[in-house]
Amino acid sequence: MFKEKSTITKLLIVLTLICTSLFSIFYVSKRVSSPEFHIESIRVLDEKKMTAMELTAAVTVTSTAISALPGDMASPIANQVSGLTPYLLVVICAIYLEKFLLTITGYISFTFIIPFVCLLFGIYVLFQKQVLKTIAIKLTIFAVAITLIIPFSVNVTKLVEATFQESITQTFEHVDEITQEAEKEDSNAFLDFINGIGNSIANLADNAKKCISVFVDAIAVLIITTCIIPIAVFLVMAWIIKILFGLNFDFSKSKKLISKSSE
Repeated sequence: MFKEKSTITKLLIVLTLICTSLFSIFYVSKRVSSPEFHIESIRVLDEKKMTAMELTAAVTVTSTAISALPGDMASPIANQVSGLTPYLLVVICAIYLEKFLLTITGYISFTFIIPFVCLLFGIYVLFQKQVLKTIAIKLTIFAVAITLIIPFSVNVTKLVEATFQESITQTFEHVDEITQEAEKEDSNAFLDFINGIGNSIANLADNAKKCISVFVDAIAVLIITTCIIPIAVFLVMAWIIKILFGLNFDFSKSKKLISKSSE
């Protein structure tokens, strides 16, 4: 009688796992991978993308305007300004990657990983293989972590921006001011803007370098909020998971297997 109850309990658990797997595939995965589910995070990323593109245009316009100024000292400064463009390209690529991962990680987690976890738990229930239970728990934690990492990093970014909002706003206001002056058709107006109070070549060089400093500050803000914070969030989450659950993210064994197979 006891064995019959135990068998029925196991079958009920397996049936529940099958239902959970189907629910994960046909409902949860579609829900978490839809743009509507991440509309706020996508809005924040789109704003950053527009800012990065506007800053790229500002760098290009300013570099062209500085190179048109009289004197040989303007050309090296113009080259330094145009040299900031690759960093903005990295920022834009990072934003597109975050938008891609925002939906694809949830889809992978709840379409493939969670159903596989249910399968492992089902086999564990039937055959009591402890190693399967351990693997299933680790995969569950991993699936949840990769699903939450981008939304969490976006929220951290919003918190950082809120804390330093005044400084960030001033930086981009300076960028807008420089761009508006550089876009004027009258080159003398931009010369006066760069040169400031004096008309000497030394003042021209100093103030043009201040333009570079403003652009560097703006690019640094974008790099921190779009590249460094997501990486930092991932490392912190991996560290916390490793401490709490004893997960090991050492890929040295897999690298050895790959190198042996390539040989």
